[in-house]
Amino acid sequence: MISIPLFIVGAFAGLVAEVIATGRSTGELREEPRRVVAVGLVTALLFAGTPLVLEVDWTLPAYLWFIGVTVTLTLTDMDAKLIPNRILFPGTIVGILLLGMGALVEDGPIVRGLLGGTIYFALLFVVALFARGGFGFGDVKLAFLLGLFTAYQSWDTLIVAVFAAFLLGGLVSLVLIVFRLRDRKDSIPFGPYLVAGAYLAVAWGSTIADWYLGPAA
Repeated sequence: MISIPLFIVGAFAGLVAEVIATGRSTGELREEPRRVVAVGLVTALLFAGTPLVLEVDWTLPAYLWFIGVTVTLTLTDMDAKLIPNRILFPGTIVGILLLGMGALVEDGPIVRGLLGGTIYFALLFVVALFARGGFGFGDVKLAFLLGLFTAYQSWDTLIVAVFAAFLLGGLVSLVLIVFRLRDRKDSIPFGPYLVAGAYLAVAWGSTIADWYLGPAA
């Protein structure tokens, strides 16, 4: 039953995400009703689906916050190819606090989450160095937030998030280039794929890891 009120809250969160991401007023957003409805619907479904995927415990508010922040950052990256610090830094700090408070009550693995965030950050930092400008540092900073929430679930979840992000990013970029929707020289934002990989991992990371490791067991 909690999914119903969360759907409503998620729809409102989607509107807030759109306002923050675009910097426009609600009145100005009426000029693009389809996008506003789409963002609101997607965010509402994510909110409503979260308690179906995760246990309803004291960490639920943290994961709802995680969705709101990452939806906002996805919109800014798609629109401006930018992951702004003004959204990412406060979003990450509040996310740590909410997850930490939930972990305190539930005796959860917050240390593993923080370590996972650091590992994901370090991994993408190395990738960014070798990419020589082909990989944004905003994505590197975003990786800490994603690693925090995925590693909190399990190490398998973090691993699936990393591989899923690069797999999705590579496949979609290939399709865009093959069908000449983008040129090889065009900059394609990677943040949405990082977020999508994290969502996929949180929802089905353990299942994917068990399926992959099953034959070798």
